Amino acid sequence: MSPASPGSLAPRRAFIGALLILLPACGNVDSAGQVAWNPLLPGPWPVGVTRIVLVDPVRDRPLLTEIWYPAAAEVRGQPASPLTDFVDPAVAGLLAQSTVPLVAVRDAAFSSDGPFPLIAFSHGNGGVRFQNTFQVERLASHGFVVAAPDHTGNTLFDLGADPQSAQNRPLDISFLFDAMTAATAVPGGAFAGWIDARIPFGVTGHSFGSFTSLAVASVDRRVGAAVPMAAPGPVSPAYSAPTLLMLAGEDKTIGESLNQGIREVYRVLPGPRFLVEIPDAGHYSFTIACLTGTGLGDDDGCGEGSRFGTGEPFGFTPAEQVWAVTNAYSVALFGRYLKGIESYDEALATDLYPEIARLTSDPRPELSLLAPPGRALSSH
Repeated sequence: MSPASPGSLAPRRAFIGALLILLPACGNVDSAGQVAWNPLLPGPWPVGVTRIVLVDPVRDRPLLTEIWYPAAAEVRGQPASPLTDFVDPAVAGLLAQSTVPLVAVRDAAFSSDGPFPLIAFSHGNGGVRFQNTFQVERLASHGFVVAAPDHTGNTLFDLGADPQSAQNRPLDISFLFDAMTAATAVPGGAFAGWIDARIPFGVTGHSFGSFTSLAVASVDRRVGAAVPMAAPGPVSPAYSAPTLLMLAGEDKTIGESLNQGIREVYRVLPGPRFLVEIPDAGHYSFTIACLTGTGLGDDDGCGEGSRFGTGEPFGFTPAEQVWAVTNAYSVALFGRYLKGIESYDEALATDLYPEIARLTSDPRPELSLLAPPGRALSSH
């Protein structure tokens, strides 16, 4: 079951049909011999999920981390791990009314097709590592390993315990890159052969996680692509990662001034750079909040809301449709700049969902930022 079907929106314009032909579900091989799976659809791999605790010895900081990954073919059709499995049993009742669609199978066998590129996901302020299951599952189905830590002291369950979150969050992601790189190199280890550390890593995140994504990409040269959602962040002179920003036009949490901040980030990015604006989305549209049954996100992405300035009532774009936009552009951006699949250039230059989203695109093809195969990147 996919989080959002392309057919759930109004009829597509001509390009969508053309894309489905050019990049069919069975994959399309580009001129470089790379297989490009249709970014509007789930990829060919079933999805597994597992949980570990990483401990940064320098900061004595534990990070409860969920990892989604391409699973072995025999996993297809097995029951998905329920959302309640991601939390302590003592609070699982909070998610009893959840209707979030899930596909990942707990502790499933890893695909023999690895290694795969690594992407880190950073949750929002007071968020959780599993708040974007729709996105991380979709990326895993397209051949990525996605690791999402709980930023200790800044989650739903311990918010406020870390007064240095702005400093610690980027360090969490860089440490995660270090830890996963080390783990994949251990012969016979639990993650042996999972990560292709010869190529750059990706990073994506929501809200404070968007800030975190930009902050990491500003200082860690191993980052080769970024998808920050629903917040601005720092762009250092050393920033070089191809970046696709996502903005909710009716975001009540960050407000119009910080939405302008996202547009300013787009303006100063060295490129390749992309900006997707969803006019009738809210802050929580980019998360699973609307379908958790908790009421989180009401009036800021879920159900009915009131517009900036006029106060006019309106209906937010349904979350599943926002997920479809997020998934398609995430697959295309990471597929293009981590895997080097040039066929995704067309998707990154096109309004894939013109009824609900607007794309501003500046791919700057003269810049070649993909690391050559076999070249290890330094974090300094």
